[in-house]
Amino acid sequence: MNAQTERIAKTYDDLPYISGCYPESAPEHLRAVAYLFGLDVPPLQKARVLELGCAAGGNIIPFATRYPRATVVGVDLSVVQIEAGRRAIETLGLSNIALRQGSIADLDASLGQFDYIICHGVYSWVPDDVREAILRVANECLSPEGIAYISYNTYPGWKAKEVVRDAMMLRGGGRASPEEGLAYARGMIDFLHDTAQPGSLLKKIMDDNIQMVRHGDASYLNHEYLEVCNSPCYFREFLARAERRGLSYLAEAEIGRMFAGNHGRHTAELLLKECAGEQVVLEQLMDFLNNRTFRQTLLVHDKRAEQIRYGFDLKRLVGLHLAGRYARQPDGDGRWQDVRSGRTIATGPDTQQVIDALNEAWPATVAVEELVRWVTSVSGQAGEEIESRVLDFVRSLVIRNAVQFRLEPVIAPPRPIAHPEAPSVLRRLAELRAGGEASLTLFTAWHECVVTLGPVEQKLLPLLDGSRNLDALAEIIGRGVANGELHFKRDGEVLTQPAEIAAAIEENVRRAVQWFADSAMLAARSETASAGKPASKQRVRKEH
Repeated sequence: MNAQTERIAKTYDDLPYISGCYPESAPEHLRAVAYLFGLDVPPLQKARVLELGCAAGGNIIPFATRYPRATVVGVDLSVVQIEAGRRAIETLGLSNIALRQGSIADLDASLGQFDYIICHGVYSWVPDDVREAILRVANECLSPEGIAYISYNTYPGWKAKEVVRDAMMLRGGGRASPEEGLAYARGMIDFLHDTAQPGSLLKKIMDDNIQMVRHGDASYLNHEYLEVCNSPCYFREFLARAERRGLSYLAEAEIGRMFAGNHGRHTAELLLKECAGEQVVLEQLMDFLNNRTFRQTLLVHDKRAEQIRYGFDLKRLVGLHLAGRYARQPDGDGRWQDVRSGRTIATGPDTQQVIDALNEAWPATVAVEELVRWVTSVSGQAGEEIESRVLDFVRSLVIRNAVQFRLEPVIAPPRPIAHPEAPSVLRRLAELRAGGEASLTLFTAWHECVVTLGPVEQKLLPLLDGSRNLDALAEIIGRGVANGELHFKRDGEVLTQPAEIAAAIEENVRRAVQWFADSAMLAARSETASAGKPASKQRVRKEH
C-alpha cells in the first residue's frame, strides 16, 4: 500500500460513511437487467457475491439476509468500517457473509470466482493503479456467466462540478480536520456564489451547486469534493479500459437512460441516425445531451458480448415480475404518476388495469404473464391482441424507468395487517441503531435505504415480531407517552387531554404500520402465498 492509498484509508477511518444499500446494485436487479438484454446470469439462491469497497457492509448485508445460502464477501480499505461491519454481522447472527480489510490492488484470482461483483462509489475516488486493479479483479474473479457492476463519475457533467471541487480544495484541502476543511470549503463556495458576475458561467455553476454544498451531508461532501482522488472520465474511456481487461459493456443499471425514445420522437430520430446502430455511441451522445455526471455500468466477460441483444424480446418480458405505485393525476383521465421516478404515464382501458393491479399488489410483484391473463379475461377480446398491448405497455414502463422488476417474485403480507411482523434482522438492526451501535442503514425488500425513522416508527420496529396486534402496539406507545418518552402535537401544541392522546396514538400506530408495509419492511409469512404462488397473484384474482 503506497502513501496515497494510506492517506485515503485514513480519511475513511476518520470520517466513515453511513453504510447503506444502493438499489441498482442489488444482485436481484442485475440479474433481471442481464436477462432483459439476452443473458442468463447464475441464480441467486447459492450465488457468490463480492463487493469491492464495501464500507461496513451496508450494501451486501441485506442481500445476505434475503439469501442465506448465498456466499457474500466484502473488501474495504478502512479498518474502522470493516470492524464496524463485522460487529454488526456477528450481532445479527449472519453466517454467510465475511468482510476483509485490505487494498483492492492486493487482490487476485486466489480470492475465488463470484457471480456478482459490485463496486459502488470507489472507481473514481482511488488512484489510477487501484482503478486498474478494480477492472483486473472484475475480470479475474468473475465467473464465466457472471456480471460486474461498477459506478463512477462521468464527463461532461463533472466538468462543471470540477470547478466546485477545485474551489473547495483551494480553501478547504489539507486542513487539520474534516470538519475544519469542510467549513472553509463551504465558505469558499458561498463567496464565489455571492460575488460571481450575473450571467457568467461561474455564476451558473455556483447557482446549480450552492444548495448541495450548503446543506449536503458532511461525509458525502468530504469524500466527494475534498477527497485526495476524484477522477471522472467519459463513458467511452471507461469502456476502453474495461475492454483491455477482457470485459465488455452489457448495460446501465438504470436502463431507462439507455433508450433514445425517452428524449422524444424528433430527438430520438436524430440520435439513432447519428449512432448508426452502435449502442455505446448512442449512450455517449446522450451523456452530452443530459450533461451526465454519474454512471452505473454493467460488464461481462467479452466472450458473452455477441449474446447481448439491445432490442427487447417481448417473450423475455413475460418472464418478469413487476411492482409499482402510481398516483392518479388530476389533470385528465388515464394519466398517472409513478411515485418512485415521477414519470407521467398515459393509460387506455386495458393498460389501466395493469396500473390497478400493480397498485393493489404493492410492495409485492405481479408476474407479467398473470397481468396478461387477467386483462385478457376481463376484456373479452382476442388473447393475442390483448397480450400485444399489455406487453407493449410493460415495455414502455420498463424503458421509462416507471416500474420495478425482478425475475423472482417479491412477496408481501396480505392486507389488512392484523399482526405486523418485520424480519428479525431489521428488528435487531433497529435496536443496534437506537443504541448507537451500528453505522448501517435499515433496508427494504427492494434493497432501498431507510436512513431515519420517526419517533413512533423507531419505537415500534423492534416490537414487530408478529405477536402483537395494533391494539397491543398502541398500548406500548401509550406507556411511552405516560413516561415522557413520546408526545403528540396539534397546531404546535402538545396534546394533554386523554381522549385526544388516545386518538393520536391510534392514528399514529395505524399510520406507522401502513408506512412499514408500503416501504416493503414487513415480512411475508408462509400464509401469504398458497400453492407456491405469490400473494400478489392471489389478490389480483380475488379482488378484480
